[in-house]
Amino acid sequence: MLSFREHEIFHVEEEKLRKLLMDQMRGVEKTQCLRDIRLMGMDYDFRQDEFFMSYYVGADWIDKRHSKAIVVRPKISGLDFQTMFMRCFACEKVNKDLDKLFYIRTEDKPIEIDSHDFQLEPLLIVYFMNVVKRIVKKGLKSGYVTHEERLTSKIKGKILFSQYIKHGFAQGRKDSVDCRFQEYEIDCLENRILKAALSYCRGMIIRQSQALGMHFQPLVNMYNECMPAFENVSSEISIQDLSRIHLNPMFKDYREAMPLAKMIIRKQGKCVGDGDDGLQKFPPFIIDMPVLFERYVYALLAERYDTSLIGYQEAVRGNIIDFSKKDEHMIIDTKYIPRWDEGVIHENVRQLSGYARHKRIRTNFLNCQDEEFVSPCMVIYPSKEGVENIMDFPDRLLLGNGELNSDKIGVISEYQKFYKLPIKLPVIE
Repeated sequence: MLSFREHEIFHVEEEKLRKLLMDQMRGVEKTQCLRDIRLMGMDYDFRQDEFFMSYYVGADWIDKRHSKAIVVRPKISGLDFQTMFMRCFACEKVNKDLDKLFYIRTEDKPIEIDSHDFQLEPLLIVYFMNVVKRIVKKGLKSGYVTHEERLTSKIKGKILFSQYIKHGFAQGRKDSVDCRFQEYEIDCLENRILKAALSYCRGMIIRQSQALGMHFQPLVNMYNECMPAFENVSSEISIQDLSRIHLNPMFKDYREAMPLAKMIIRKQGKCVGDGDDGLQKFPPFIIDMPVLFERYVYALLAERYDTSLIGYQEAVRGNIIDFSKKDEHMIIDTKYIPRWDEGVIHENVRQLSGYARHKRIRTNFLNCQDEEFVSPCMVIYPSKEGVENIMDFPDRLLLGNGELNSDKIGVISEYQKFYKLPIKLPVIE
């Protein structure tokens, strides 16, 4: 197994492995869709003859024979993914398109992974329960359910003639007719699968109570909130039923939840197998760290400030700003780059400076009508010495004269009205 840190640069001396990696990269198209990314976004620099990792973490198979795997760990040791995900899920605006954050190849062969780097089953529980909660909030979908029933003095749907002759006509009960018909109801196969998976989840939550820590009770409460919606749904399914699902693309939440539910049911709630020497077995998965950090920061901002004043992912013709603080005409951008602790990354500064001078961004998103006004810019990045939460921050980050309103915000002296704010990510001690 190959093991790296995110964004690590390395050489490969073994010719056979080198050729295998090159062949795999040659057959993969550049994409931002997590389900299509292979080798954790690995790339190759021909000039330096170096391989380098991207900002994805997780595990994947290198070859189709499943004989060699690659595991990429986060830069921050012991990073608490559960806490970051729970923060994101608690914020309604970022609790969407979760497959842009985290994707599991549920049907693939499991990989043995060191349990110290990833606590996977708690992460799976957090992910699945939040998707189901979102489904319940919108309302369960209905579907056509086939019934076979013996009706008296009426006909519904299709008559089952062989059964009617055997049970009705031959016994002198000509008014008793066996029929097959469909009814549109919530007790459809998709909801039955979700309910069965939820039932297994309860056991998973209890089994992982220690690993879940402070998230244990919120997940129990979430389970108790979700189950009443399935009161009129049966949980009786067979393994064969799992292959009969054909979801309409309109039901995006169901398409996200169904692979997870199938995996939970097939594994009977034991989705992480115990291996040797502290290893655990889990299907290949991938986490997009910059996107996770961006949404985590937005969840922090949304807790402190009125969300009507904090714009998120606003765009003009391909120019997308992460956040805007409209009352201060400020652009805020997240950069998942710890190197900001060491100094200024001028490429990032130029990017934000360009946004701050874009007329439509200034008018539409920053509420800035004065062309002479210099919009302040702020970079938020991860740091071990950063701010754990911003609940004690003032309403305005800057005073009227541009001076700082908090000693936790750093000034970038080379540029006018440019600031940086380090955020400390949660870790498991």
